[in-house]
Amino acid sequence: MSQISITNIRSFIPALCRGDHLLLTRWLTKTPRQMLSSTIPLVILGCSSYGISMGLWQGWEMAAYVAIKLPLLIFFTLIVNGLINGFLAQVLDSGVSMRQSLQFLLSGFACMAIILGSLSPITIGMALQAPEPEAPNAQQYHSIILLTHVCLIAYAGIVSHLSLLAFLRHFATSTRAATTTFIAWIAGNLFVGAQISWILRPFFGSPGLEVAFLRDDPLQGTFYETVWRAAQNLIF
Repeated sequence: MSQISITNIRSFIPALCRGDHLLLTRWLTKTPRQMLSSTIPLVILGCSSYGISMGLWQGWEMAAYVAIKLPLLIFFTLIVNGLINGFLAQVLDSGVSMRQSLQFLLSGFACMAIILGSLSPITIGMALQAPEPEAPNAQQYHSIILLTHVCLIAYAGIVSHLSLLAFLRHFATSTRAATTTFIAWIAGNLFVGAQISWILRPFFGSPGLEVAFLRDDPLQGTFYETVWRAAQNLIF
């Protein structure tokens, strides 16, 4: 397949967001190489633009770091979950092959990147209007942006995968098998993605800590503990 042009990307972005049956059928008949050349540019562009908005609060250095790390987070999640989701598709009698399950998930992540990219102007505005990291209320704002980004990324992930559910039902042996497989995929991607994001932190930095590409203690603590503490910080 020749290099994808900007015109081609513009033509299939709306179709991908709609979960267009013809587009996804063509993609599932392509070789893995052709599939990657169609979706990887979308993941990089969408996630990089959203990554800039996440790190911008701490300055352009952090913004550049996160623009690199957020696409990597998507690819690492796909690698870790790829085989697991493929086996789940087989066990749950979805009618989807191992290769097709990977292509389904990559399509979902590409759609997720489009949604995040479209949200990036809003989150860039949040970063530009935020208090300085050294301000007295910086810790409270840190909790706000953490929970905001968690909710937006979870929203983008769920909505993007929902666009594939009807197409998954077309391949599955039954509607129940398709729905069960879909729920297993969503749960696995959210769980694994959350923990990988914790290992790859920081994504928007913490008040009082220096800007860095990775933390010195990447395995200390969990993503869920941090989200719970952020919620407590705002409620109590």
